[in-house]
Formats: sequence, structure tokens, C-alpha cells
Amino acid sequence: MQTFHSLNILTHVSFGTLGLFLGLLALGYQNKSRQHIRYGRYFLYTLTVVVVTAFIGILFFRSSSFLLMLTLLGGYVGFSGYRAVRLRERQTTLLDVSITLIVLVTSALYLRRLQAGDISWSPAVVYPTLSALVLVTGYDLIKHFWLYKRLRTWWLYEHIYKMLSAYSAVLSAFSGTVLPQFKPYSQILPSVLCVSAIIYFIRRQSRRPAANTGYAQIRTRDRRISDRFN
Repeated sequence: MQTFHSLNILTHVSFGTLGLFLGLLALGYQNKSRQHIRYGRYFLYTLTVVVVTAFIGILFFRSSSFLLMLTLLGGYVGFSGYRAVRLRERQTTLLDVSITLIVLVTSALYLRRLQAGDISWSPAVVYPTLSALVLVTGYDLIKHFWLYKRLRTWWLYEHIYKMLSAYSAVLSAFSGTVLPQFKPYSQILPSVLCVSAIIYFIRRQSRRPAANTGYAQIRTRDRRISDRFN
């Protein structure tokens, strides 16, 4: 069992480190659609392995409140960010809503367990992570049931927010593990940096329709990019 645990940790760390590198490549090639999509896919593959190995570690070897919340957040925003660019302006499906509800309920039940039990946890880290998870799942549910027509054109902004959030989750887990002596700052600072990046890239994207290319050409370009995910 110890050998399996060691192998699981090695796989988790290796793919997490690789994911950080691939995420930067995808971000660096954002203006080159072919490379951006290729490295974005690779990042999602590594994120999937990271999430699966994290759940294995949490379920069978060591339970960590921070890592569980981060795993739920990273896994969900990675999935939802991919779905945003795949569906584009189409409405999310029953599968999407089901996964959203499962993640939301799971996080709520685990928080209740933390508050009622003797498990060691840091509110300064868990509450912000849970808040980010509630924010994105709540948005997805509200969009699906009530504001789909109004928010359907925001899919590219959603993609930016969610994929950078997934990267933030991996980076926070990495820095929190590598720099435990600086907790909780080593866990919080990556989130602050990535939120700043989210604001920057969304603002830059929102200003592009005002450029000389025109809004119609921007939409055509974005449509070609999203079609390659299908």
C-alpha cells in the first residue's frame, strides 16, 4: 500500500508540475489559436490526472481540507472552462448542471463536517477557496436556469476566468506544498496573482471589439477558435 501511495504522490506532483508549464505555454500562445488549443488541451489532460490522483490521496491516505476544496475547485473550473468554449453560445446540458450540483453539495457537506468535527483546518484558506467555488457554481446555475439568453455571449470571458482559476488551483497547491513554512501566504498569494491576471485578460478581451478589426471579425475569429475544440 505504501508503494501505491508513493507512486500516486509521484504521479500527482509530476503532472502538477508539468501542468504549470503547459498552462503558461497556453497563455503565452493565446494569440496563436493552433498552439493555444494544443497546449490548452495538454493542460486539461494533466489537470485531470492531478485531480484524480488528489482524490485517491484524500480518500485512501491523507485527508486535507485545503487540498480537497482546491481539488473540487480546480477540477470543476477546468471542466466548466472547457465546456464554455465547447458549447460557446449553446445552453449547458443536464450533465453540466448535475456536475455543478454535485460539486456544490459535496463542498457544503464537507464544510459542515469540518465545522462539526475535530479535523484541523484553516478558515483563512478554506473559506476563500469555498467562496470561489460557490461563486462559479452559482453563476453557472443562474445562467442555466434564468439568465442564459443574457449571458450566453460571455462564453469567452467564462473560459478565461475558469481556465485561469484552474491554473491558480494547481499553483496554490504547488506553492503551499513546496513552501509550507510560509502558510497560509504561500497558498493565498498565487490566487491573488491569478485573480489579477484574470482581470487583466478579461479587460483586454473586452476592449478588442473597439479595435479596427470590428466586432464582427472578432466574433468570427473566436468562433473559429472554439470550433477547434469540438
